[in-house]
Parts: sequence; C-alpha cells; structure tokens
Amino acid sequence: MTQDWPCHRCGTDNVLAVLHLPNTWTNTSGNQVPVVSKFVLCARCDADDPLTGPIVTHFIVQTTAQPEDLAQLARDLLRWIGQARPAIPDENALKAEVDAWYRGEL
Repeated sequence: MTQDWPCHRCGTDNVLAVLHLPNTWTNTSGNQVPVVSKFVLCARCDADDPLTGPIVTHFIVQTTAQPEDLAQLARDLLRWIGQARPAIPDENALKAEVDAWYRGEL
C-alpha cells in the first residue's frame, strides 16, 4: 500500500498503484497544454471491477512477487494501463461552476 497516496474516492490508504498518464489539452487560445492524469488503483474501491479486480487480488493475496505470477500480473497491469483514458473537461460544468462562483454560491 502507498501511504503517500490516499484514495480520492474512499479516503483510505488502500492505494496499491498510481498510474501517471501524460496528455495534452488544447486551451481556448488553441495552444497545447501539457497535463498529467493520475489513475489510482485502490484495494477497497477497485476490487469488484472486472478490469482491476485481478490486480487487487494479486496484491492482496501475494505479499511478495513470485516469478511464476509475474507474466499474468504484467498482462493485467498492461490491460489496466491500456484502458486508462484521461478525463475530457466538461466545458458546461466548468461554466456552471464559474457562474456559481460569481453569484457567491461557492
């Protein structure tokens, strides 16, 4: 578990891995802005997910890495990494939040 990264969903220190995925966004001026999306793998939140469940199970059951398990773990990790997609900013939600801020509601 990585105590440096509490889970943003449940608040516990059950984070098993953090994936940093570089990306770029285009701002309103048309310029590319570099960003890094972080994907957290939490033993509590992700155990029942078909994609991440096998990874969580591996880390919970295996306290040490066994050579015979590494190939399967690598496949599971690569599948998780391959499915990770950065969030696309919701401009309508951002505008609504800005408007609420100007109205003094935030």
